[in-house]
Amino acid sequence: MDGLRHATLPRTRNMRMKTTQRIIPDRSSPGPKTASSVGRIHQDGGGNYATGGSNKTIRARSKIVIGTWNVRTLREAGMIEQLEYELSRYRWNILGLCEVRRKHFGETLTSDGHKLYHSGREDKHEHGVGFIVHKDTTDAVLGCRPISSRIMTIRLKAAPFNITIIQAYAPTTDHEDEEVEDFYNEVQKTLNEVSKKDIIVVQGDWNAKIGEDAQEDWEGTCGQYCNQATNDRGLRLLEFAKYNELQIMNTFSPHKPSRRWTWHSPGGEYHNQIDYILIKRRFQSSVNIAQTRSFPGADVGSDHELVMMTFALRLKKNKKRGNIRIKFDVDKLKDSNILTTFQANIGRRFAPLLALDNDQDLTPDDLAETFNETLSEEASKLLGKPRVEKKKWMTDEILALCDKRRSLKKRKKESEGGKQYRETNLKVERSIKEATEK
Repeated sequence: MDGLRHATLPRTRNMRMKTTQRIIPDRSSPGPKTASSVGRIHQDGGGNYATGGSNKTIRARSKIVIGTWNVRTLREAGMIEQLEYELSRYRWNILGLCEVRRKHFGETLTSDGHKLYHSGREDKHEHGVGFIVHKDTTDAVLGCRPISSRIMTIRLKAAPFNITIIQAYAPTTDHEDEEVEDFYNEVQKTLNEVSKKDIIVVQGDWNAKIGEDAQEDWEGTCGQYCNQATNDRGLRLLEFAKYNELQIMNTFSPHKPSRRWTWHSPGGEYHNQIDYILIKRRFQSSVNIAQTRSFPGADVGSDHELVMMTFALRLKKNKKRGNIRIKFDVDKLKDSNILTTFQANIGRRFAPLLALDNDQDLTPDDLAETFNETLSEEASKLLGKPRVEKKKWMTDEILALCDKRRSLKKRKKESEGGKQYRETNLKVERSIKEATEK
């Protein structure tokens, strides 16, 4: 990541920043006082869409865990498996991802049965955002929409309101202000298109620092548990949040610094909070602040920490048969005997429908529906669904190296500990490469 992240601005009374033309008007006056409402938080309680077949609804007073993590890459072999291995140690439902570095819009079923959605550039493996949805939560997905290589949305069926999550990856501080404004304008446009009835979460790697010096002017938008000083990009995020009545929830968490930091320098010497989870102010009382923080124990070789928020919500299944997509094990058709049997079965079933003396007065739509049902029935009986097998090359030795790397993460500040961490990380990468090439 860029080396400017620990640069700060002096404290000012009314902080503003000069920008290019914006969609969002400047509203930097102090927000409403919400100290009493914050106290209530400690409650336990682009046109392309990917849709699930059956939708499970989330109902209030059950818990859903939402998170964000800049994983630095999911491009190389073994990275998705490493991510799953780390997440298996936590309770989670849906996680937004930054710097996925996978091209195009895609949807992948992982070896553990989770669903990975990603949106990336068309020309190269750069930027990229995505979501990984727990296998117990995938039935609640109503749709996943790629906006760009920096923005993506997902919508879940919920009660009493559906929930929309916007995952964002902001330009780093070495990018021009104009590019940053283009990014915020695109996020704003995306937010404007979300149903006003939805619970809205906007999260990601904002490459922005919000400090204690912002408390007086931005009370109610950010909390007191953040960096020492605010930078220009932090002001831009505060402005965006205030205009849209969003609260930056992980700045309200009274945790020790190590559970607030979300980024560290390669040697572990510098730490910052630049990844944030924002939620509409009217839903903040459903957030469990005690369980909204970074989790430095999770490690996939990234310089960012996993950040998660626990929210009071419940899922419920709601069948939508019109959208069901069934995948069959079509590889079985490579067997000539199975192919011949399948063709014979289909021919036998279709023959009466194709007869010229058909007296059932079937319309073209009726015929199409019957054909589809017949194909599905025969494919289900003869082909079945494809198996999702675990990667056999993800050996116990590789997992042990992942465990060792995680244990060394706490010692990165030490010269010897940092050296051992880097060496172990390289061993993980080499071991996976060797295993996949066998």
